[in-house]
Amino acid sequence: MTTGIRAVLVDIDGFLTEGVGGRAYPGGPEAIAQIAARFPLRYLTNATSRSRRALALALVREGYPASPEVVITPSALARQVMEQRGDARGVLIADPGAMEDLSWFEPESDPRSARAVLLASESHGRRIGDLGPAVAALRAGARLYTLQQNRVFRRGADLVTDLGPVAAFLGYAADVSWTTFGKPSPLAFQAAAEGLGVPLTALVMAGDDAEFDVAGALRAGVGVGVLARTGKYAAGDEDRVSPRPSHVIASVADLPALLGIGG
Repeated sequence: MTTGIRAVLVDIDGFLTEGVGGRAYPGGPEAIAQIAARFPLRYLTNATSRSRRALALALVREGYPASPEVVITPSALARQVMEQRGDARGVLIADPGAMEDLSWFEPESDPRSARAVLLASESHGRRIGDLGPAVAALRAGARLYTLQQNRVFRRGADLVTDLGPVAAFLGYAADVSWTTFGKPSPLAFQAAAEGLGVPLTALVMAGDDAEFDVAGALRAGVGVGVLARTGKYAAGDEDRVSPRPSHVIASVADLPALLGIGG
């Protein structure tokens, strides 16, 4: 299946590792090493609680070939877009572990002076009242941005809420829509393709989220979408999305064979 393929994008949590910060899936590091020796490869993640450097270090600890330069997170795209629009100041909702990649955003003490609200945290440790300044800023005219809008992610044996429910709460409270940077936003896949210097149609995207990793990629124009039955995957997910995945595999260990590598 290598005809026309020029680069590969892979998700991290739930595809390469067992949930957020978990152990590598069996055969995963070897599979990714094989693929990276054949194609340019990027880790395209919606992770928001850790910096690119921390993500790369975690991958290396699990045996994956990685560096911050090959990890693509929503925060880098957010900086590009928000600075262009003059919206890089306002109310920031973020966790300490992610601040390294968000130092470009200037917090405003007065919500009424905010140009934007940037959501970068699942907010599990916050109360609804803690989001009051963000709602006030939005109702005063600030724009709402969210690094991603995933519904849930896997933490250990449990699925827990991600940024999407918080974005929906803020949007409903202030009666505003929002801009999303991470998957399944076309912005994420377009930025990856531009960074690699290849057309979208020459990319493979592989992950465990049928809706955001795979269907989102295919809708954006990515050539091949591969769904793994790991992480947040539930039986029948491939039949609940449109477009359907190009291929479904048991785990990341099967990806090299699908791409015609090894044997």
